[in-house]
Order: sequence, then structure tokens, then C-alpha cells
Amino acid sequence: MSEHAGHRERLRERYKREGLGGFAPHEVLELLLTYAIPRVDTNPLAHALIRRFGSLHAVMEASPAELEQVPGIGPGASTLITLLLPLLRMYEQEKLLPRKKLDTWTELTAYCRSLFLGVTEEQFYLLCFDAKLQLNATVLLSSGTPSEVDVNPRLIMQQLMRHNAVSAVLTHNHPSGSPRPSNEDVEMTLEIQRILSGVGIRLIDHIIIAGPLDYSILSGVSSPPADAAPFLAADRPQQKLNHPQKP
Repeated sequence: MSEHAGHRERLRERYKREGLGGFAPHEVLELLLTYAIPRVDTNPLAHALIRRFGSLHAVMEASPAELEQVPGIGPGASTLITLLLPLLRMYEQEKLLPRKKLDTWTELTAYCRSLFLGVTEEQFYLLCFDAKLQLNATVLLSSGTPSEVDVNPRLIMQQLMRHNAVSAVLTHNHPSGSPRPSNEDVEMTLEIQRILSGVGIRLIDHIIIAGPLDYSILSGVSSPPADAAPFLAADRPQQKLNHPQKP
């Protein structure tokens, strides 16, 4: 067994015994890269990635093209690295939706937060619900920088009709870290609420996600620890999302 092969095997056995708890960031990458790059010492590559991007999370958030600018990182390694966050998002979403039902604030915001896990650009989603609070569909409406993200009420209406929704939730992220809405966010939300109300579809809320924080535009509440909310945080998970009854 070569020196590199022996080191790879020791690294893998260490993970099996201890998990990732004792691993340094570069060691996590080193272990990961052993599955994409055969017969090469991946330790220098792991260090190069950390130097280039500054942290493990920044490496995971980089695009394939950015990763491949690091000498030694090819399509196989970049694909493996960039696969991790989408895989984790899918895991979180499926774990939160065993029955595809979200009827408390905690469940709803946890699901919204899972949509933006590791996302560094602004994205806008529409959640479509039926009369029994079943989530019929989650639709990505727009993606890009804040100036590029444009939400078309006609597109929202088309998606809601397509998925036979009687109520909806809008959600988008603020990668900058503050969940506070802009004036445009509030005005757009009220306009969409008015349009949907005219055809008998209720807009339950528009939720802004910023890391661990969230903001409800329709109730004007930001979750702790962003600032003091007008009601106790402990009360929020008990709030039921009231959907319109079928006629």
C-alpha cells in the first residue's frame, strides 16, 4: 500500500470511529476529495481550497467554475463538492414534510429556511396549499441579485391555478443577514394579496428568511433574536395557519 493510500485509509477509519467532530475544515475537504480524486494526495488541495475561499462553508457555496480555478480540482471534484448543499436542502425538506403538512409557524419557517440553506443569492419561492393545508407544490419564481429578482403576479396566479391552491405563502431570503423588509417588499406583498383575494385565494404570509432569523410581512413581526417581538417567541409555534374553508 502506498503512502497516500495508507493515509487515505487512516483518514476514512478515523471518520468511522469519531465522526467529523474532531476534524479540522481542511481535513473534511481532504476526506471528501479522496472519493473524487484517486491516487493523489488531497491534503494540499484541501489547504488550497481553504486559502482560496477562506472557509469550509465558502468552499461549499462556490460554483463549479470557481472551484475548478484551483489547480488540481477538476469536474469530478467540483461536482462532488457542489452536490453537498443541494443534497442537504433536499434532506431537510423531506424530513420536514413527512405528510406535506405545515400548520404551525415553527414548521412553516423551518421549511422556508430549508429552501435557502447555503444559498448566497436572493431567491423567491411560492408555496401552494390546498384546503387541508397540504403543500401541493413549491415553486422557484425568481433568482439573482436583489435588483434582478422580479416577481410577476401573473406567474404567481398561473402556478396557484396549476396546482389547485386555495392559499399560498411567499418566501424569499436576504443573504445580507437582516430579515427586515424593504418598502418594495411590503408594497409588492400587499398588491399580490389584493390580487389573490379577488379570485378567492388567500395569501397567508410573505416570510423573509435571513439565516436563523425570519420576518412575517403581513404581521410585521421579526423573530428573536433580531429584536423584541410583540408576543412571546414561545407562543409563535402554537399559531395555527388559518386557511379559508371550502364553500
